Amino acid sequence: MIPILNELEENKKSCESGCNSIPEGFIEVPNLFNERIDEKLDFMRKKTTEMGYRFVGKHSAIKVCNWTKESIRGKNVCYKNKFYGIESNQCVQMTPVMFFCSMNCRHCWRNFDYILPRDKEEWDNPIDVLNGCIEAQIEILQGFYGNPNADKQKLDAAMQPKHVAISLSGEPTMYPYLPEFIDEIKKREMTAYLVSNGTYPDMVEKLIDHQPTNLYISFYGTTPEMYKKTAVPMTKDFWENVNKSLALLGKFDCNTVVRLTLSKGLNFTDPEGYARIIEKSGTKFIEVKGFMAVGGSRKSMQYSDMPLHDEIQEFAAKIESNSSYRIVNEKKDSRVVLLARDGGSRLEAPEDV
Repeated sequence: MIPILNELEENKKSCESGCNSIPEGFIEVPNLFNERIDEKLDFMRKKTTEMGYRFVGKHSAIKVCNWTKESIRGKNVCYKNKFYGIESNQCVQMTPVMFFCSMNCRHCWRNFDYILPRDKEEWDNPIDVLNGCIEAQIEILQGFYGNPNADKQKLDAAMQPKHVAISLSGEPTMYPYLPEFIDEIKKREMTAYLVSNGTYPDMVEKLIDHQPTNLYISFYGTTPEMYKKTAVPMTKDFWENVNKSLALLGKFDCNTVVRLTLSKGLNFTDPEGYARIIEKSGTKFIEVKGFMAVGGSRKSMQYSDMPLHDEIQEFAAKIESNSSYRIVNEKKDSRVVLLARDGGSRLEAPEDV
């Protein structure tokens, strides 16, 4: 068992400095909309637009990642730059399912009171979604040309995005045209980073023939009870489905990653159990990441629920000692440690930043 410490002042100081500059991410939805779904979606769309989200079509959206802004300013980059080599200034952070998810995770920094798609949802064409997301990203970033702190070379490069992070909000495997969307991204010689909670294994299986560059499965507990407490799933068969998705990872040729977001009092325990389950998945990488008390998570979580980076290191070390995975990288300001399967892939990472 990892000792659970409450270094409140250190965590609070970290989050007050921005916790990687993530803004507030939740909205309060009046109860009167609970049975009036169309009105609820319209309300949330209006409020999130005011928060800086840019909508594309009926259900997709982008929001310029703060790591993208930091990179353009020449200050810092996302941990995915250090681990996998993406250029943060050229990354489009988007979602094809802004308000649709199968979970309402307590640690989620979006936390928009997600709902499941309606039975007869009208879905936009994947080419239109991608074109709209790229156009919206470029339009927003053009404002940096008036910023004296912007790195002109990085800003010029940002006008030609190379990466699409399908991770902004919601559960993207609910989008029925996700395989075609990924194909279109890669057709344009861009990389596709897909983050899923694994509750739709049928779609994950379809992606074996439409592989992204990186496929993440977020994993939130070693038992169904831990999952319920942490992820607040909206579907009854979540545990079976997540494990089906994990079992598919070994069939992918692309980078596959099991990501743990760990919170004290919820799922920051049983590293041996995580190691045992993940070992069977065949994933190439594991990311052990600490929860950050930012955005919507502040509705139900506290600074004291955040593991410190040395605690994340210790947790990752226990996974290492109970599995065939070895620690290969880390990024302290993101409180994340990367493990790779021993004897498998090794990444040539950029210099530490």
